[in-house]
Amino acid sequence: MSAVVLALDLDGTIEDSRDDMVAAVLRVRAGRGLAAMPDALVRPHVNAGMDHLYRSCFPELASAAAREAYEADYLANIARSTRLYPGMEAALAELARLGSLACVTNKPERLSVALLTALGVGPLFSAVIGGDTCPEGKPSPLPLAEAVRRCAPAEAAPRVVMIGDTPGDVRCGRAYGAQTVWCAWGYAAGPGEILPDATAAAPRELPGVIGRLLAAPGLV
Repeated sequence: MSAVVLALDLDGTIEDSRDDMVAAVLRVRAGRGLAAMPDALVRPHVNAGMDHLYRSCFPELASAAAREAYEADYLANIARSTRLYPGMEAALAELARLGSLACVTNKPERLSVALLTALGVGPLFSAVIGGDTCPEGKPSPLPLAEAVRRCAPAEAAPRVVMIGDTPGDVRCGRAYGAQTVWCAWGYAAGPGEILPDATAAAPRELPGVIGRLLAAPGLV
């Protein structure tokens, strides 16, 4: 029987971290004596990738300085407001019985590990792949490939499912050759032009949706 690797996105899939990310931006700007930015102006930029966040929210700072200041503040305040989506903790526990769990996110790896730990679900994951773990982030298939390598190093053809809330997650999974599940409760309004293999309307549906995918012939 083939090994099973279930890869989940983090922000917008497992939890909603937007309030804490916005708060970190505002604290860093205030601490550096930069002009105030309204919450509504910051919020659209915190989920478009870290480089975009640094450029858009700290245009006065060099990229390296913005990254260092933001990551230090965010790490120190990693889960003030961030919570798992309702039903997610139980869903993750069920999924861990179906296969090895990996978190595949474009959030920096150390921040992702810290957040999963703070939310109490870190031990469920066999691998955490961040946006800085590989030379390319999602939608490149490289992060998913690295997750599979870590979770199933001796398996020639594991079953792989990519689970996430954005078109980038669906594209990443499809580029790798995995089956894909789009999470309709997340940040994105739709899965994009590439249709997923399945859709889950709420976290509690994930174990059943993925169980049905695994019961059918897979792509990987």
